[in-house]
Parts: sequence; C-alpha cells; structure tokens
Amino acid sequence: MSLGLSIASNSGLPPAEMGELARAAEDAGYDAVFVAEVNGDALTLCHPLIAATGSVSVGTAIANAALRPPVLAAKTAALLDDASGGRFRLGLGLANAAKNTQFGLPQHPPLQMVEEYVAVVRAVLAGEPGFSGGIFRTGRVPLDRPPHRPDLPIHLAALGPRMLRLAGRIADGVILNLMSPERAAEAVATVRESAADAGREPADVEIVCVVHTCLADDAEAAARGACAIVPRYALHPAAPSLFGDPLGIVQELARAGDWAGAVRHVPQHVADSFVAHGDAAACGARIEEYRKAGVDLPVLYPVPVDGAWPYADVITGLAPGKST
Repeated sequence: MSLGLSIASNSGLPPAEMGELARAAEDAGYDAVFVAEVNGDALTLCHPLIAATGSVSVGTAIANAALRPPVLAAKTAALLDDASGGRFRLGLGLANAAKNTQFGLPQHPPLQMVEEYVAVVRAVLAGEPGFSGGIFRTGRVPLDRPPHRPDLPIHLAALGPRMLRLAGRIADGVILNLMSPERAAEAVATVRESAADAGREPADVEIVCVVHTCLADDAEAAARGACAIVPRYALHPAAPSLFGDPLGIVQELARAGDWAGAVRHVPQHVADSFVAHGDAAACGARIEEYRKAGVDLPVLYPVPVDGAWPYADVITGLAPGKST
C-alpha cells in the first residue's frame, strides 16, 4: 500500500542528511517523500532529496504559495521536475493570515488567490500566451528548456470545505492535515463530490493526508509528544473547528510564549484526534484508519519524542508492509 514520508524544514537537519533520509525511505519502500515548509525553503530543500533518490516521488507538503510569485513557483517546479526525471509534485497552500502579515506579505482573498495561482503555474508550464486575472496578470513566460512534464501534478492543501471543493475542482490532488480519520472521511467526500460536479473523474484527484506521527515504545512519552504538537497550531484561525475545542488557555499561553505551559494544558483527546502515537502497532493501526477513510496516500510526519526527531525509527518501523 502507498505510504509517504514528510521531513520538516525546522527539524534542523542539514540538507544532505535530509537527502539520506529520503534515500532510506525509498529503500524501505515508501512511494513519496515530501518537505514540509516551516521556517525554511521547501522547494530548495527538494534538491538534495531528488539528488539522493532515483524512483520515489519528491514534493512539497506544503510550500507557502504567498511567499513566491506564481511565475517563480512554475520556473522552480519545472527545474525540479526536470532534475528528478518527472518525479516532482508541487504541493501548495497558504499559511494563516497572521503569519503572512508577519512576513510582510499582502493579503488576498484566499480562494481567488489560490485558483489564479494554479492557473498561472499551468499557463507558464504549458507555454501559453499569458494569464489575466483579478490578482495575477502575466505575459508569455519563456523557459530555458521545455518542461519535462507541462502537466506536472499540483496538489492543494485544504482544511475547510470551500478550499476542499476548490481542490476537487481544479487540483491533481488535495493535501489534508490536522484531521482525525473521521474528519478526513468527510473531506474525502467533499473533494470527490466537487470533482464529479466539475465533470472530472473523482478518483483522479489524489487524496493525500499528512499524519503527525509520534513513534515510541513508551506510551506515555508518545502521548506527551502528541500533546506538544497542538500549541503550534492552536493560534491558527481554524483551530476551534479543527480540534472541536476552544483551547482558550492553550492559546493564551502560546501567545505569551509559554510553550511548556501551553503543552501542559492541552487536552489529550485533542492530540489523540489527529496524531498517531505509541508503538509501531498502535501507529500502524491508526494509519490504516486513514486508508479506510478514503485516503490514497498517508504521509507520515514524524515529530519529536522528548526532544529527538525519530526519522530513522519511523522509516524502518512503519515501512510499507509493517504499518498494517
């Protein structure tokens, strides 16, 4: 069964070591390796992953579209796809408005921005005369050499129903995150229905789901690691609807910079809803729940356990064939 691995840019690993992990995942039978853009540049970090591998798909899950003009994203994606021999996937999304404001980025209506962004990328890759929209306008954009695949796959990150419907209508795939298996099943239904309404074959839209994975034989340590993830997302505008809990005290402490205090106040059921944690059997059983919910490609996103990033343990312990 298909399985992916995500490597976080904020893991602090040197790019070469990220490449080594990608090669280890390929050797273990994984189908795809992604870079999660936290503080680094996910597209740049795809280069060492591509150089170290020969068959596994490599992509971003996700890159913040707001950080890059769509023409630049298209040019970079074309180079990465060429370098990989057609193995690259461009995963795009938007960080929350507060983070993008912190970066000094202009605010645009998110649905319109993403739809036009994808249209520009596709127009550049296809060599079209240009694109004219409400936000983006371009002429023909020359490339130094023809793209390896003018139709390289573009995946969209989606949490809410409107972005899920947009992904079903225009994207090659959708990237889910921070979802329980039950919520993932609802998202899958929304995407499939939107694709059908748009006259597309619903199964042609790949459903990818990032699964935060806290692997440890010590169940209590794994549960603590799961709770430590929540404050990172507690200030996201969608947090109350995503987690089904207002997380008031967690948000207050996170805003004050008291991350340790925020973690202590995380309800365990909130972490349990979207984090696979425990030993290999427990994590594998949870991954299977996502498959049963309709996810085509679960993507393991290893998170620290007591301060250590267990990439090697996750790659080997949950390799395809061992995770069910």
